[in-house]
This record gives sequence, structure tokens and C-alpha cells, in this order.
Amino acid sequence: MMGMGGAGGRDADRRRRLVAALVVLAMILAAAATILSIALA
Repeated sequence: MMGMGGAGGRDADRRRRLVAALVVLAMILAAAATILSIALA
């Protein structure tokens, strides 16, 4: 029923926003880990 790349609509928009938020969160975590490893070195 729920396939990737289905028809547009509110669900697709919400999924796109969720993916964007996850990408931003992953980038923030990666930057924090890099800064932490530099600070502890």
C-alpha cells in the first residue's frame, strides 16, 4: 500500500520534510562528533 515515490499529496510532503529533518540531524551529529574528537585529541 505505501510504496516509495507514490502519488503526491500531504503524505509525500510530510515524508519529504521528515527526510530533510533526518538529514539535518545526521549532519549536526556528525559535526558534533568531529568537534568533540578534535577537542579531546
